[in-house]
Amino acid sequence: MSFENPMLDEAMKSIFAVAGMQQEGKFTPRRERDILSVGLGNPEQPGRVQGISFKEEWKDGFSPQWKNEYKKHDQYKEQMVTYFQEEAKKDFQEMMGKLLENPPPELMQKLVSVVSN
Repeated sequence: MSFENPMLDEAMKSIFAVAGMQQEGKFTPRRERDILSVGLGNPEQPGRVQGISFKEEWKDGFSPQWKNEYKKHDQYKEQMVTYFQEEAKKDFQEMMGKLLENPPPELMQKLVSVVSN
């Protein structure tokens, strides 16, 4: 197959080359990085899906097998909560370690009075 326009001919050869790489196992299409996008050298526009209603969410335009790979803000929030919880835990442990190394006299008096009762 050949085209009169050299740009079309070059695009076709590039797409067939990427398809050949996929058959050889050297290329694995992933969501927006498919044979057409790589072959043409044009990245997909993020958040855009053709062929479905504008009322649908963009993630509904992709195969269910990719649902777990969508970037979610909730994952980021969970990571931030976990990070700050760990930092607070480290700070608390450090503070308690310093406090137990050199306890203030008032604390020792209260502990003695609680233990003796």
